[in-house]
Amino acid sequence: MITQPAIPTDPPLGVVRTVPPPARTFWTFIGIYVLATLLGSAAMLALQPVSGIDPAALSLVQFAPALGALVTWLIGRKVLGPLLPAPVSARQVRENLGYIVAACVLLSLLIAGATALAGRDLVGPVAVGGAPFVVFVVIQLVGATGEEIGWRGFLQPLLESRMRRVVAIAVTGAMWALWHVQAFGAGPVVAVSFFVSTMAFAALLGALGTGGLWQRVLVAAVGHWLINVGIYLTVGNETLGRPHIVIAAVGAVFVAAATLAVRSWRTR
Repeated sequence: MITQPAIPTDPPLGVVRTVPPPARTFWTFIGIYVLATLLGSAAMLALQPVSGIDPAALSLVQFAPALGALVTWLIGRKVLGPLLPAPVSARQVRENLGYIVAACVLLSLLIAGATALAGRDLVGPVAVGGAPFVVFVVIQLVGATGEEIGWRGFLQPLLESRMRRVVAIAVTGAMWALWHVQAFGAGPVVAVSFFVSTMAFAALLGALGTGGLWQRVLVAAVGHWLINVGIYLTVGNETLGRPHIVIAAVGAVFVAAATLAVRSWRTR
């Protein structure tokens, strides 16, 4: 019997077939995001001294990635909108939040314990930049959200539309690390340790962030926030000091690997 070749059909009524943009167009928008984020960072750094806000309490540059995402979205929303992923179930978001909270608590305990064993005093919940510790905790969540709107909410899912998810996570993490330029002028040990810890954090936040933009932002922002607060409770503003930065790098790699391994095993 001779079978007839399948004849392509139009999509069902009301269903729009998404056509990916040309590579040049896509990467142009990624370049716009990077440029807008860098220009926004410069503007936020210039605004910080006149704002009256102590950067130890809230660094305004944290909002630059969100600004970069907003500018890029306003320019290319018709092209980029179809590339952003669909939401997942609320149950999956809750599970991801559970993993991220457990991982951050474990990381904080490991860093605090190793720092104490190294003979360093822990800072604890003290006032930051003139703001009570409770206020600091709240505004740190605001700052973490500003960063994650751009990195894990916008950039990473766009990259996932063009490359494997693990590669998108790594590229986003590398850009996020290099964006913290101040860490790379403090010597090779600090620079390498910071890059390693940031890539481990990126793997954790990026892998546990699934679904739509705001679902990803929620999970990543909570994780970013808890990491920042946990580190502050240990060393205060000396986040790039030694041996803390080395301890943080080792702890971040261990916790990220253990958390993602447990998650992978449980979802088999």
